[in-house]
Amino acid sequence: MDTILCVVMFLLTVALVGVMTWLYFRIMRGIDRFEQEPTRYLIAAFLWGAVPAVLIALIFQLILSIPVSLILGEESLGSALFGASVAAPVTEEILKGAAVAIIYLTRRREFDGWVDGIVYGAAAGFGFAFVENVLYLMGTETVEEWLALFFLRVIVFGFMHGFWTALTGIGFGVARNARSGAVKVVAIPAGLGAAIVSHVLHNTALTLAEASNGGTLPIALVNYGFLLAGLVIASLAALHHDRQVMKTYLIDEVPLVLAPDEYQALITARSAAGARLGLAPARRRALVQAAAELAQKKRQLVRLGEAGMANPHIEQLRQRIIALRGNSS
Repeated sequence: MDTILCVVMFLLTVALVGVMTWLYFRIMRGIDRFEQEPTRYLIAAFLWGAVPAVLIALIFQLILSIPVSLILGEESLGSALFGASVAAPVTEEILKGAAVAIIYLTRRREFDGWVDGIVYGAAAGFGFAFVENVLYLMGTETVEEWLALFFLRVIVFGFMHGFWTALTGIGFGVARNARSGAVKVVAIPAGLGAAIVSHVLHNTALTLAEASNGGTLPIALVNYGFLLAGLVIASLAALHHDRQVMKTYLIDEVPLVLAPDEYQALITARSAAGARLGLAPARRRALVQAAAELAQKKRQLVRLGEAGMANPHIEQLRQRIIALRGNSS
C-alpha cells in the first residue's frame, strides 16, 4: 500500500509541478512576441537543464561539501550556508547557462539578441527547476509538509530558476549584437555574475530564515520582486525593440515583398495586425514570424556584416513571405 501511495504521490507531484512549469515558461516565452524560437531548441535547453545540469551540479556540490563539512561540521549553519549560498548558485548557474552557450555557439542563426537569450535561458532554468522541485517535494514526509513546500517553491518562488538563467541569456544576447570587442568580452560574464548574485541572495535569505524565525525572508521576497519587475520591463522593452526593428528594416520591402497595408499592420499592435492582414491564424503567425526574422537578419547584416550567414537566409525569408501572402498580394 505504501508503494502504491508513493507512486500516486510521485505522479501527482510530476503532474502539478509540470503544469506550473509549463505556465511559467509560457509567460516567459511571451516576451518574444514576434519571432518565436524553434521549439526543438527550447526542448533541448529544457532537457539540458533537467538532466545533465541537475546531475552534474549534484556531483560537484557533493564534492565541494565534503571538506567544508569536515571542517565546520555536517549539521552546522556554516556548512548549510556554504552549500546553499556558494556551491549551489555557482555550479547551477554555470551549468544551466551552458545550455544558452551551446545554442549561442552552434545555432547563431537562431540567436538574434537579448530577447532570445531570455527565452533560451528560461527554458534551461525551468528544466532544472522542474526536476529539483519534484525531488524536494518527494523528500517530504507529510501531506502538510508537501503542501507548504509546494506553495513556497512552486507557487511563490516558481519563476526563480528561469529568471536567473535568463540573466545569463541576456549577457549572451548583448554579446551577440555588440560591435565592440570589449562589450562582447564583458557581457557574458556580467550576465552570469548577475544570475549568481541573485541566486546567492535568495538562497542565503532562505537559509538564514530558519535561524532568524523568518527575519530574512523579506530579502528573498524583495529580490524576487526586482526580478518580477525586470520581467515586466523586459517585456515592454522587447515589444518596443521588435517593432522598431521591423519598422526600420521592412520599409524597403514595400511593395515588392510586402504591400503598404501589410507593412503597417506588422508594425502596429499584434491584435491589430491580425485583423488587418486578413489571413487565417496559423498563416498569419507564420507571416509575422517570417517578417520578424527577415527584419532581424537584415539588421545583423547591416550592424555586424554577417553577409555569409544572413544573405541566403534573407532571400529565403522574402520568398516565404511572398508565398504566405498568397492571394492577399
